[in-house]
Amino acid sequence: MHSRQLKAFLMVLVMIFSFVFSSNTVLAEGEKVDISATANNDELIRAKEYFDLSITVTNNNEKPISDIKVNFGKTSSFIPSGGRVQTIEGTLAPGESVTEDFEMFYSGEKETALMITVRYNYDGQYQKVAKTINIDNVAPDTSSGGDNTGGGDGGGGGLTSEFKPVLEITSAAMPEGKAGGTITIPLTISNIAKYEAREVRITPTLPENVFIIDQLTVYKVVDKIPAGKSADVEFKFKINEKADENIYKIPLQIKYKNIYGNDFTDTKEIYIKITNNNLPARLVVRDAKTNPEVIKPGETFALTFDLWNMGTLEAKNVTVDLNPGNEFFVLNNVTKNYFFEINGLNNKEVTYNLKAKDKLESGTYVVKVLMSHDGETNLEYPLYVKVEGDEKEENVDIVTENVQTPNQAVLAEQPFTVSFDIKNTGTTEAEEIKVTVEAGDKILPQSLNVLTINGLKPDESVPVSFSFISTKDVESKVYPIKAVIEYKKGEEQVKKEQYMGVLIEAEKDKQTLNTVPKIIISEYSSDPAVVKAGENFTLYMTFLNTSKVKAVENMKITLVVNETSEETGGSVFTPVQSSNTFYIDRLEPGETSQKTLVMYTIPDAKAKTYVVTAVFEYEYEENGELKTNKMEDVFGIPVIQPAKLEVTDVIVPDPAYIGEPVYISSEFYNMGRVKLSKLMVRIESEDFDTRESNYFVGNFDIGASDYYEASITLTKPGENRGKVVYTFEDAAGEEHRIEKEFTINAIEAEPVINPFPGDFPGDMGKDPNMSGGKNSFPFVWVAVGGGVLVIGVIVLVIVLRKRKKRKELMLDEDI
Repeated sequence: MHSRQLKAFLMVLVMIFSFVFSSNTVLAEGEKVDISATANNDELIRAKEYFDLSITVTNNNEKPISDIKVNFGKTSSFIPSGGRVQTIEGTLAPGESVTEDFEMFYSGEKETALMITVRYNYDGQYQKVAKTINIDNVAPDTSSGGDNTGGGDGGGGGLTSEFKPVLEITSAAMPEGKAGGTITIPLTISNIAKYEAREVRITPTLPENVFIIDQLTVYKVVDKIPAGKSADVEFKFKINEKADENIYKIPLQIKYKNIYGNDFTDTKEIYIKITNNNLPARLVVRDAKTNPEVIKPGETFALTFDLWNMGTLEAKNVTVDLNPGNEFFVLNNVTKNYFFEINGLNNKEVTYNLKAKDKLESGTYVVKVLMSHDGETNLEYPLYVKVEGDEKEENVDIVTENVQTPNQAVLAEQPFTVSFDIKNTGTTEAEEIKVTVEAGDKILPQSLNVLTINGLKPDESVPVSFSFISTKDVESKVYPIKAVIEYKKGEEQVKKEQYMGVLIEAEKDKQTLNTVPKIIISEYSSDPAVVKAGENFTLYMTFLNTSKVKAVENMKITLVVNETSEETGGSVFTPVQSSNTFYIDRLEPGETSQKTLVMYTIPDAKAKTYVVTAVFEYEYEENGELKTNKMEDVFGIPVIQPAKLEVTDVIVPDPAYIGEPVYISSEFYNMGRVKLSKLMVRIESEDFDTRESNYFVGNFDIGASDYYEASITLTKPGENRGKVVYTFEDAAGEEHRIEKEFTINAIEAEPVINPFPGDFPGDMGKDPNMSGGKNSFPFVWVAVGGGVLVIGVIVLVIVLRKRKKRKELMLDEDI
C-alpha cells in the first residue's frame, strides 16, 4: 500500500516538473494509460516541412494492453504521412512504456493544437484515452495568411494544391528487346520536391502491332514516394514476332496525389529499341520428282515434292491444293492437304498419286501447286511432268505460210494479187491437194480460182498466187478472200480454210485514198494451226498501216466473235489472262505491228471455221487537225472437236479349257462431241490365234454405244495375254488407238471317266456268271448324251442371238 502511494506521488511530481520547465513537452494523464509527445526534438519546425512526432504510451494498468491504435485528429496544420490512424505493434505489460515516431507534415498554418486518441484492448475490452497537445515550436507561413482551413484529408481547399510533388523518371539505359521475345523496362521514379507523393500510378501508352498484351492491366502503382526519395518499377511485355525494327516512343501517364489528396497528372516519354531478325513465312516448292521419272500415257505415278518454309517465322494453317490440269487426274480425288503449322526453315513432304490420261503426246506438262497460309493466300507454283507418248510415225498436215496481200488500199476495178505457200508439216507425203479461192460477187478472179497439186513431200512447200479485180460498184472496206485447201490423208479427205483481207477503195473515195490511212490484218496464224475445242491456242496477228503518207495514233483493236455457245450462250473464244483489246501507240506509214493473244475455245464449240472481226479505232492528222476513223477486218479460225471413245474392261471366263472356244466381250461408247470414222475393233496376242477377231464398225455417231465379242481357242496351258485394240480417226483425220489388256488362265480339260467299266455299254447290267440272256437298256448313257445335247443347243442359241444383234447394229450404221 505504501509502495503504490509512493509511485503515485512521484508521478505527480514528474508531471508538475514537466509542465513547469518544458513548454514543448505535453503530458497527458488518463485513467489507465499515459500519453506524452515530443515534436521534432523541440527544434523549430518550418512551414511546409516534414518532422517526426515522438509519442510515448505508458501502461499503468495491472494487466497488459494490446492492439494499440493511435488516431490523429483533423487539423489544417499537421498531417500525418501514414494516415490518420496508425498502429503501435506489440503488447505492453503493466508498467511498460513504448515510444514510436510518426512522420508529420506542417502546412504553415497558425493552429498548434493536435488531438491524439489512443485506443487499446485491455482484458478483452477496448478502451481509449484522448489528449490534446500543443506544438508551439513552429514557424507559421505568413505569406499564406495563416488561415487556410482547407482540410488535410483529400480534395483540399485553399492553397493545398501548391504542395505538388515533382516526379522524374530515369533509367540506366535504353531498354532493348527482340521481336518474338520479351522486353523488360526498369524505371526509377524520383520525387525531387519537398512534398510526398501518394498513390502514384504509371500507365504506358503502347504502340499498335508491337506488343502482345497477355496481362489484365498494364499499369504499375507505388503507394507513396517521400520527398527526396525514389521508387523502382518494372514493366515486362511480350513483343510481336512481326514487329518492325525501330526505336519507339512510349508515353507514360503518371497520376498521383499529395498528402492533402489533391490529384496531379504528368506525362513523361521514354524510348525503347526493338530489333527484328525474323523473316516472314514464305512457302516454296523444292525437290519435285515423279516415280517413274518419265511417264507413259495411261500410267499411274507418284508426284512428290518438299514444301519449304523459307522464313524464320512459322507458317500457320497451311493449305496445299493440286491442280492436275487436263492431262492427269488424282486417283483418290483428294487434292487438298492441311498442315497446322510449318516451322521456320523446315519442310513437309507432300505426295500425290496421279494417273496420266491415255494417248498423251510426248512433252512436258504443267501441274500447279496452290498454297495459302495465314500470312499469304493464292500462292501458285508450277511443276513440270515429263510424258513420253506413243507418237504416230505417219502423219499428213497441210498449213499455209507467208500470206501476202496488198499492203495498201486497192482502187475499184484495179487488179491485185494474193499469194501464200502450201507446206506439208507432216511426216508422210500428201496427195491430191486442191486449192480453191472464193471472194464473193464483188471481187472477181482474173486467174483460175482452182489449183491442183499432185503431191507434197514432208516439209516441202509450194508457192501459189491468185489474181483478182473488184467490180465498179464496190464499197470502201476490207473484203475477205477465203482459200480452201483439200487433200487426202490416207483414205480420209481433209479440208482446211485460210482467210485473207484486202482493202478496196470505191471510185467515189478516190480523192481521199491517200488522206485516210487504212489498217488491215496482213498476216495471222494460230498455234496449233487447227484449234481443238476445250483447249488454249495462241493467235499471232500482224497489223499493217496501208497509208504511204500518214501515221495513225492511239489505235485500239477489238476482236469480236459473233457466234456463241448453244449451251451456255458465251463467246466461242475467250482471252486467257487478258482482254480481247489491243492498243498500239503509233503506227507509221507502211509499218506493221505484231500482237500475240492466248485464247481458250469453249468445249461445246462446233467443228467449223469461225469468223473473227477485228474492229480498228484510231486517230490520224489531216490539215493540222486530229481526226478519228473506225474500220473492220475479218479472218477465220478453224476449230475441231477432240475425239473421246470410252471402253469398258474386257470380260473373260475364268478358268478356260484348252481346245474349247472362249468368248470375250467389251462395250464402247462415243462420249465426245464429234463423229468417229473408220472404227475398227480387233484382238492382238502372241499367245493364241486372232485372225477371226476383226469387227469393223465404220462411222460411230455422237452418243452411240456398241459392244464387241469374239471367240478364241487357247492352245497352251497357263497365263495367256492379249489386248482388245480400238482404232479410229477423228474429224481432223487424226488416227487414235486405244488398248485394253486382258489375261486368260487356261487349264487342261479333265478326261471323261466311264462310270461303268467293262465291255461295251450294251453289256451293262449283265451278270458275268450268266450265259446268254437279253442286254439291259443303257439309260445312263442316254441321259448323259441328252444333257450334253441340251447344253450345246443353249450355247448355240446365245451365240446366234449375239451375232444377229451385232449384224443389226452394223446394218443400222450403214443406213
